[in-house]
Amino acid sequence: MGRAGGSTASVFLWVVALAPPLIGLILLIIDRPEAQNIADFGSQNVALRGGSIPLSARLLSETTGTSSSSEPEPFHRHLTHRQEVSVLACFTIGTIIIIAMAILHQKNKERAEIVQGTMEGMLNADRYTLRIWKHFSVKTVQDHIFHGISQSKMQVTVEFENLCTSFKTRDWFGKVEEKTILTDVSGRFEAGHVAAIMGTSGAGKTTFLNVLCGKIGGMAGWKVEGNIKVNGVPARLESLKPITGFVPQDDIVHERMTVRENIWFSAKLRNPAKTSSARLGRITNDVLQVLQLEAQQNIRVGNRATGGGLSGGQRKRVNVGLELAACPTLLFLDEPTSGLDSTGSLMLVRVLQKMTDLGMTIVMVIHQPRYSLFTLIDDVLLLGKGGRTCYFGPSDQAKRYFEDLGFSMPQNENPADWMMDVMSGQSENDNPKMKREDLPAALFAAWEKRKLDAPIYTRQPSQEIGSSPVPRARSSTEIEETEVVKIHLRDAWKRVDPPATTALDVEDFTKVLLNCTGVEPERKVVMEIMRRAAQTNSMNSMGSRGKQKLVEVSGITHIDFERYLLSVKTGFAWANTTEVFSDEDLRDLDDDDEEDEDETSSDETDGSSSDGTADSADEHTQLGKRDRLARRLSKRKSVDRQLPGFWSQMRIFLTRSAILWWRMQGMRLMFLIVVEFAAIFLGLFDRFIFKSPPWVPLNYMNAQISLALLTSVYFLRTFGTQEELPVFWRECSHGLNKTAYFLSRSLVDLLDMFLICYGFGTAYYLVMVPDLVFLWYITPFMFVVYVACSWGYFISCWLPYDLISLGPFVSALLSFVFGGILGLPNEMGVYLSSIWYEIPVSLMSFTRWGVPMIFFRYIEVSPPSTDMMSMEQKYTYEGAVRDYKLGWHLPNDPEYWWTGILALTFIGTLLRVAAFVGLCVSNHAKQV
Repeated sequence: MGRAGGSTASVFLWVVALAPPLIGLILLIIDRPEAQNIADFGSQNVALRGGSIPLSARLLSETTGTSSSSEPEPFHRHLTHRQEVSVLACFTIGTIIIIAMAILHQKNKERAEIVQGTMEGMLNADRYTLRIWKHFSVKTVQDHIFHGISQSKMQVTVEFENLCTSFKTRDWFGKVEEKTILTDVSGRFEAGHVAAIMGTSGAGKTTFLNVLCGKIGGMAGWKVEGNIKVNGVPARLESLKPITGFVPQDDIVHERMTVRENIWFSAKLRNPAKTSSARLGRITNDVLQVLQLEAQQNIRVGNRATGGGLSGGQRKRVNVGLELAACPTLLFLDEPTSGLDSTGSLMLVRVLQKMTDLGMTIVMVIHQPRYSLFTLIDDVLLLGKGGRTCYFGPSDQAKRYFEDLGFSMPQNENPADWMMDVMSGQSENDNPKMKREDLPAALFAAWEKRKLDAPIYTRQPSQEIGSSPVPRARSSTEIEETEVVKIHLRDAWKRVDPPATTALDVEDFTKVLLNCTGVEPERKVVMEIMRRAAQTNSMNSMGSRGKQKLVEVSGITHIDFERYLLSVKTGFAWANTTEVFSDEDLRDLDDDDEEDEDETSSDETDGSSSDGTADSADEHTQLGKRDRLARRLSKRKSVDRQLPGFWSQMRIFLTRSAILWWRMQGMRLMFLIVVEFAAIFLGLFDRFIFKSPPWVPLNYMNAQISLALLTSVYFLRTFGTQEELPVFWRECSHGLNKTAYFLSRSLVDLLDMFLICYGFGTAYYLVMVPDLVFLWYITPFMFVVYVACSWGYFISCWLPYDLISLGPFVSALLSFVFGGILGLPNEMGVYLSSIWYEIPVSLMSFTRWGVPMIFFRYIEVSPPSTDMMSMEQKYTYEGAVRDYKLGWHLPNDPEYWWTGILALTFIGTLLRVAAFVGLCVSNHAKQV
């Protein structure tokens, strides 16, 4: 009820924001003249305007101050029935849009709650399955069961030799200075390892990480030398971007989206294009589970500066989760533990250590880890001043290496802190081999000598990029544990079904589970385990196109449950891993069945002889197809991942933009109130203070300038906020389609364009009550909003990131210059008299086209009588007609209606193209 009430309140607030024009309309309807009076207006050539006297008489009265007993006051202008219908139609459309978005938002909330409940059921089934393993006294069982994330098809070892990096700077006097950041850094990050880069301040740790990621090589002023190899083959890591993840130091996430939404959209954008939505959901669940964010999955990330949302540690985990959702093979992290306490840092590194079980290679920059965290790191690279290597190798050998150099670590000292003190020359212990004043140069020399004399790493034979590691044979301990599980499971089953051949229903299977753990599970846990076991068994029925046959979960057999239990031992639910393999993989498998027949038969024979039981043969049959798929994939050299294409990303971005659109409703409501207040204020001044006739072009110019200013400032936030741009840069570095992104954001902004134009135009229209049908009146305003929105895009995309705060000022300046100075009606004759003036004015000034559209349409529908005008009004009227007709227009369009529509559409589209170019080229270094 709370959530539904919140949505109802949101709709109510929207109606309140759109109500002022409606209230004005109702008041005008109540005060309108009788129907027969309106009919009489047709004979007086003023059928589109309320009142009881001709238009010329009213103009004379308003301009000269005279009046007659039958003439209404200025505030007694009335709308015709046609005008009322037009305004009500626009109000109805706006209200329907808001209600529809509210309904969609409520459905998304309900869907999120259902998904959370489903995930809780899956986790309960996982916990109960692991309880069975632990009850059978198996010590090597994993703590998590992955249902969507699978082991990598390939593994990546990164080797770097003599990496050198320098940066050139130029001072105010033109003097060039080259600064060395890295010097002859060499090493090897092994596949399936967690490697840490540590060092003193200014040692070039982040620069080294960026060089490996390929973020620096193409930047101006930077020079990178050295060799990088992937699996022993010279390569650029940019070629591995589809399978590479990078976690920036700052927590770059969508603050207005929930934790689950952030991770799900990342998985949707960066996993292979044909990945099913079901598997994407399971990948999202896996990431939430391993990062311990299940309880926060439907909470918005929020902003700590404004309060609310997640804590710092939770936000950091979401930042890491965005990359884990992409299922990368190679993961780089820039100071992932910064801002976390020691407990949070330890938990995060444990998560990363677990991800290496997937075949993932993890490299991270880290500062002063606690001892328990340092022991989780496989390899460590220690960099000293100038980016030179002090040590590289296994973390458990680092302390011994420094002790061999003559250093002695004090008791109760953290080894990581002690090594940092040694490299910076701050160690308190005297070293007879190295004097303190010789540090760190002596450490660099010692390492160079060590590399030549006794390299820590033994070089492995080179592998081609994309090759998979050789499968590791199961140890005798693992085989014994598997046999223990089978024996205990058979005993528990035979207590309920002595022959162990009958398919048990839910009640009997519950008794089996009770015998396995001593704890009776809930019925939904039992049903979930039965469903999983049925899926595992259905792998044998997988067709050549990789589609699993649907299996009715009416019962479960002993062999089905055993297969499922054995499949999750390593932490992976293999029943779902068939989705990892593409149709091409499966076609290749079918083509090579004859080739692999002998090998498969040999494997089955070996498996039967080693296990000596029919159960082992069944286990081999169940895993045989997956093993053959892995063998086929191990022969491939390509590491390309086909990411979602243009149309797929377009749908993703439209969905995400719609979610963000609704969650900005608070700001949108306040802005619409400001827009309507500005329109009412301007209309009251024009009508009652200045007493301007409705046809005066200056009225429309002022209205269009005000609307353009408000619109351009509002749409600066689409591409130019300090929250949105870093997220855009991060996604660009992983294959985001910029065209799909730009178009989707622009399409969703059409809703705001309509609401802003409706709010301003209707409020101003109801105050001025011109002799013009509302749809004709509002059309020029809509195209002006289109141009002003494009100006907002252009400014936000080209303005430097550090100067984003100046966006509103620039928008205001351009609105007044291009709309006011270049759009003055009494200066149009000057601007349009020469082609050198006309071209820039026509391309830059929106009032150059918007004002003539409504001015000429007005005097065509309700031509004012010059005989009833004052001399000043007559001069203004005749000058406007003469000057605005000097410019270019389409054939047979003397009223500039279609000419204005074409010109404003062209200007707005041209600005959007220029904005898109700016989005692509500005801050390009941050998009790689």
